[in-house]
Amino acid sequence: MKRNMASKLCYGSGDLYGGGAFLVFSLLYMNFLMLVEGLPVIATSAIILIGKLWDAVTDPIVGRLSDKTRSKYGRRRLYFLIGIAPVFLSFIMLFYSFGLEGTTAKIIYHTFAYMFFGTAFTIVMVPYNAILSDMTSDYNERTAFTTVRMVMSGTASLLCAVVPGLIIKAVGGGVNGPTQKKGYLVMASVLAAVFGLCWLIVFLGTTEKKELPPVEKTTVRDWISLFKNKPYRNFLGIFLTFQICVDLVLALFIFYVDIVVLKYESYELIMGVLLVCQILFMIIYGSTAKKKGKVFPLYIGVPLWLLTSLLFVFVNSSTTIAALIVFAVLIAAGASAGNLSTWSMLTDIFDLDEIQTGKRREGIYSGLTTFLRKFASGVAVFILGVGLQTFGFDQTEYNLLKSKAAADFDPSAYAQAGIVSGIKWMFILIPFVLLAVCMFFVTKNKINKKRFDAVLKGIECLKEGEGLSALSDDEVKDIETAVGKKVDELWQTDTAYAVK
Repeated sequence: MKRNMASKLCYGSGDLYGGGAFLVFSLLYMNFLMLVEGLPVIATSAIILIGKLWDAVTDPIVGRLSDKTRSKYGRRRLYFLIGIAPVFLSFIMLFYSFGLEGTTAKIIYHTFAYMFFGTAFTIVMVPYNAILSDMTSDYNERTAFTTVRMVMSGTASLLCAVVPGLIIKAVGGGVNGPTQKKGYLVMASVLAAVFGLCWLIVFLGTTEKKELPPVEKTTVRDWISLFKNKPYRNFLGIFLTFQICVDLVLALFIFYVDIVVLKYESYELIMGVLLVCQILFMIIYGSTAKKKGKVFPLYIGVPLWLLTSLLFVFVNSSTTIAALIVFAVLIAAGASAGNLSTWSMLTDIFDLDEIQTGKRREGIYSGLTTFLRKFASGVAVFILGVGLQTFGFDQTEYNLLKSKAAADFDPSAYAQAGIVSGIKWMFILIPFVLLAVCMFFVTKNKINKKRFDAVLKGIECLKEGEGLSALSDDEVKDIETAVGKKVDELWQTDTAYAVK
């Protein structure tokens, strides 16, 4: 039992980087480029867009490489070891430009730095998202591992919402601007060391299968064929709509609290409550998912968040902090359900693909899913920026006013009626629409423990040459329901690999 928990903690350490680095980037990177480095807003948008396009190259490549790799350290774990140095260096480079002064030079440097960060992230996270299916094939055990992972991700997010700002202000001062360069460097160095150590722990504490299928050539057709997997298409419908919703709500949250409800002084309290409750709900949902199935938490969390979105119609500047904290708790209930369910569901896709194709393609699926998640989020945040601009909001001007005026700055005096109304309705309608679409796909999900166990049994029978005739009628029906195909459409032993 203790060894099992130690293994889960080592595995979950990877998302201290996944959750922590992602939150620091989301909260601080645009601010750093514009106000500390002095880059134009158009340049910062271009840097991030180029990075997302670069992900379209690296994510699938690393995914395929991790499938093909054969080494004494395993096919996935090797990348955790390789990635330690890039993870450390790239995070520092995000927030330090080595004394460059010219705007053009800074733009070129930060474009490279962000691409390097994206590459480092891909090197470790794509194999990381694929390795759990090697560590265990048990449906509930995978949920338990993912629960620990999501709790550690939530903990990292909570710490990274507070600690980086404290370090920056302690070293670089409290004025948001170029004087904080040293503070950003110290912050980045400390977190980079922690993030690098995380991957050493993951490398030492994870395991992989000893018997692997032979390496096969991968073509563009193979990548496209992933979308023929009906359960994967349904998973993407749930996963992408939910994750985009989370990204956009996080991006809008500070503006909503600051401009719409005029409670900026309580932003850290509200965000802190949300993150703490998200961790607590994750533990509760993890236990529930093992009894009711991985998709079950979504039937609780998504409707709660949908209801909360509607309640925000009645929120204004007179709404109390207590009421906002209650809403934050409800959002946490929805966010934790989605994060736990979607990430735990991904590993099962690999087995559902295998019974249809006879191939183990975890790396390809992980690479494509990672890319689609980052690309969709990037496009959504870009559209959000266009929307804010349309309503008359200028983030550069707004941040400059706040940094100069400090305590004298009055958001209510700055914000025009169109800005307030626009941000309010985006904060309400965007999550409502995305979560409604997510819930549609949730109702189409057909995977549960009983059906998944039938799939695993069917794979073993086909590998051994017995065929599905060795299964009961109920097990065959469960497989057909899970994959959305008749048994005569599944792979045959004379065309699929056999593990030697």
